[in-house]
Amino acid sequence: MRDLRWSDVSEWLDPDHGALHDGCVIGVVPGAWQAVADLVKARAWSAREGEGTLLVSPAEGFFVNFFEVPDEVVFDVHVGELQGQQRLDLLSAFLRELGQVWAKPVALAFEGLDPAQEPYLHYDPVADGFVLDRR
Repeated sequence: MRDLRWSDVSEWLDPDHGALHDGCVIGVVPGAWQAVADLVKARAWSAREGEGTLLVSPAEGFFVNFFEVPDEVVFDVHVGELQGQQRLDLLSAFLRELGQVWAKPVALAFEGLDPAQEPYLHYDPVADGFVLDRR
């Protein structure tokens, strides 16, 4: 599926079932922390650095927490910010951006699950589309 539709994913993005969802770029990204910082700067996204985290806003009212992990791009999103098709489109654009920058799949999972192993959806940069991993 090229684009995400709210009707296909709304049950997974219900904040009553867990507000934070974990994400990652699947595969090794050498120098990941610097690579994320370079991407944020190149896209002129607002960002605030904390101890081992980088809070990024790719769009107004949409925040992503990146975590400093060697050679991995790991993040979480607050699904309460992503309700409805218009907000889902922001998430889709963000996941697509990550996937295209590193030419690697980008996955989302429920909090506490490894998105590389147990995603509910992922972006495939080769097909330039999304795959629903759970039905």
